[in-house]
Amino acid sequence: MDTTTSNQVITNSQLLAEEYRAILQYAMRTGTVLPSSVHLTEAKVDIDTYNTLLHSIAPASPKSIKYIDENILGLDCTLKWYQVPLLRMCMIVTLVALVMLIGVSLSPDVNAENQAGGILATSGRILLINMIFVCSAALLGVMFFILKTINQKVKTYTLLPVDVIELNITIVIGVVSGFVVSELFLYTGATLGNEIEMQKMTLALLGGFSSDAIFSILQGIVNKIKMLLSTGSPALLGNS
Repeated sequence: MDTTTSNQVITNSQLLAEEYRAILQYAMRTGTVLPSSVHLTEAKVDIDTYNTLLHSIAPASPKSIKYIDENILGLDCTLKWYQVPLLRMCMIVTLVALVMLIGVSLSPDVNAENQAGGILATSGRILLINMIFVCSAALLGVMFFILKTINQKVKTYTLLPVDVIELNITIVIGVVSGFVVSELFLYTGATLGNEIEMQKMTLALLGGFSSDAIFSILQGIVNKIKMLLSTGSPALLGNS
């Protein structure tokens, strides 16, 4: 075995021991039940024991445990969320969305009549300021969903730095989803004798918050259209 291979083996062993220690500390801190076959010392760290521990702490992982302990909770168990770029970004974007929604709503051009008209009934400055209002509401809705997701990930020790990619994409999808839902749907119904009207801001908030559900619905519609076209294609080819 050459020097490079030997150093690599030592590095992997050290990494395995560090993750083993992190898992044990997490289990003892959270009261997770470990199999009786697991040793509480680092003298015997093997793959079988490591895999057993991974199954015991799932859905958490050694990387997420170390990331949350070092960057969010700290060694003294104090909350340090402001040191995590992802959380700082989410808090800033949420405040910006809230300020934009309040600021734009102060304009006299943002009213029920212009909102009901939609993009086909208005134009120019009135259309622009109403679209900013709708997109701000959608952004606020999706940020509500993202902050709730991050909070759940921190509680379950499943937050990872790579999650920033998924959450950034979710923000864009949420804004688009809120915009589409608010422009496509206007629901008015009667409940207990009282008329309840869904305003565009409500639809945009719901669309942003439930962007995953809206995406699944649209994807289901597209899949059904594909199935109809695929089943009808032989007949079309035969007629041609």
